[in-house]
Amino acid sequence: MHTDVGIEKSEYLKQRLEPNLGDPDYIHLHDLVWALSEHMNETNVRVLDFGAGGSPYKSFFPKADYNRADFDAMSDLDYVIGNDSRVDEADATFDLILSTQVAEHVSSPSGYFAECYRLLKPGGRLICTTHGTYPDHGCPYDFQRWTADGLRRDLASVGFSVIEMKKLTTNARALMYFMQRFSGWFDTPSGGVFSPLLRVYRSYLHRRPKGWHKLADKLFSANRVVDAMTDGHDLYVGLMAVAEKS
Repeated sequence: MHTDVGIEKSEYLKQRLEPNLGDPDYIHLHDLVWALSEHMNETNVRVLDFGAGGSPYKSFFPKADYNRADFDAMSDLDYVIGNDSRVDEADATFDLILSTQVAEHVSSPSGYFAECYRLLKPGGRLICTTHGTYPDHGCPYDFQRWTADGLRRDLASVGFSVIEMKKLTTNARALMYFMQRFSGWFDTPSGGVFSPLLRVYRSYLHRRPKGWHKLADKLFSANRVVDAMTDGHDLYVGLMAVAEKS
């Protein structure tokens, strides 16, 4: 779950919903919002944003009865939860549960996913995005990463039928993301005779992130959101699963 109240600030929310070309995380944030936008819903559904943070994707559900659950460090919550991920609500209450970049932070993913299953109506859906390959980013903790098969297994183990699994920011696009996002790693003495070249590379990415991101969009747009069954996409920054309660 989220505990940093800074994620409720308008600049954070805008970064998530409308990532700027110059943002260090642009490549992956762009792909994440691209994937989630495919599930915009303009009907009067009852939604739970489970681990809501600042609820950056709330606008994707303009007519929903939109409910927010998180730790009490966040404001304007409908449900305050603890480390056990329990929500004080009856079974089969929600049509849709949205879980964006949350599952990696929960201490018991099986308990969290089971609670999602309990809270959904029969036929209700969970939209879950989480990380495949990403550096530690505790808020306050960061416990796990998934492969596509692992996330499918863990959702199925609590009763879900996984109807969609996507890989986000794959292969060369993922590599370009990491090369830009962590270009500072190259500015060290350990490069030996290559140090001057590495510093030039780092300087270029530092001064021209927009150009680098435009290049990634132009060359590797097909690597934004990819069906997990597609062969050859072995490196991916994130995952999105859509799972249904039978």
